[in-house]
Amino acid sequence: CAWPADVYLEGSDQYRGWFNSSLSTSVAVTGKAPYKAVISHGFALDGEGRKMSKSLGNVIVPQEVVDQLGADILRLWVASVDFTADVRLSDQILKQIAEVYRKIRNTLRFLLGNLADFDPSVHRVSPQDYAELDRYMWIKAQRVIERVRKAYDKFQFHIVYSTIHNFCTIELSSFYLDVSKDLLYTEPADSTARRARQTVMYDLLLALVKLLAPIIPHTADEVWQFIPGKETISVQLTDFPEVDNSVFDPELEGKFDRFLDVRNEVLKALEDARKQKIIGSSLSAQLDIYPTKETKELLDQFMDLEKLFIVSKVQVHQPGESNPEALPLAGLHVLVQPAEGEKCERCWVITPEIGTHEDHPTLCPRCTEIVLKYYSSKG
Repeated sequence: CAWPADVYLEGSDQYRGWFNSSLSTSVAVTGKAPYKAVISHGFALDGEGRKMSKSLGNVIVPQEVVDQLGADILRLWVASVDFTADVRLSDQILKQIAEVYRKIRNTLRFLLGNLADFDPSVHRVSPQDYAELDRYMWIKAQRVIERVRKAYDKFQFHIVYSTIHNFCTIELSSFYLDVSKDLLYTEPADSTARRARQTVMYDLLLALVKLLAPIIPHTADEVWQFIPGKETISVQLTDFPEVDNSVFDPELEGKFDRFLDVRNEVLKALEDARKQKIIGSSLSAQLDIYPTKETKELLDQFMDLEKLFIVSKVQVHQPGESNPEALPLAGLHVLVQPAEGEKCERCWVITPEIGTHEDHPTLCPRCTEIVLKYYSSKG
């Protein structure tokens, strides 16, 4: 084996033990340290911070966790904690980790499921044809790659865990993938907008699976088997994704970051209306937004606010206008009401313009146009 060793990994009790004795011996004999790096870890405690012991009956047996929840969930827990200090473990903590695993797995499954008709060698769209939203999300992906790679280099696996978890649940599931459903499900299959969205989703999936492979290898390899166009038989044979600095656009990133703050406020208004049973799903709502001057200037930079808020209608009023029924929020007031009209059976948007074409009496104008164009092009 190679000498000196790349890493010595031992418990924190070995500073005066193996770390020190091997260092002293090696320096005395060779004049060099026997290792390039030292990693020390703490000890596993129970959920209440007590030392695990058979007499207390609080021992968590790894094999039992693997048998019940799977090896990847145990590995994910290990990655989630700062191993340099003592760590706590209990059935409740493992349940929380299992929920995080489920969210990450569901994100991967959604990405994979929406690539069923995507062949990267045929359908890939060049970045200049990306929508602003696609460009923004790919910038965010580069931030994740950058942060995760640095964390791996420093053995900070808890940062890897939190970064990927937050990206999957916040940026992807709660925003990008949610607002993408309308485009993925209702636009023509080969439209540039849909293929561009799939291109970004494909690259996101590849990056996430590669970054997750050291932590949850079984899940990563399972997903890898179903990714279209992969060039290797296992994700374990691939390299980590590299950061693409050319895509960074501070102005675009800042614009969307500010918009997401506004969107979070709007979501509070929608949730409040849902609790009061004013609306059901968000698509049953129409929004009247009464913004400050700064918020109005921001919202004016975005097209299709209905798609970004996932509602049927949005009206942004001029600064200074008000409505006593609107809910006061940070930077704006929002009035949520039931949308007027009927529900399009294809996109589920509620609009008074349903049935404007006699051949498609249950569709909105947008879906009617898509259906007529798509099927006429099919002959």
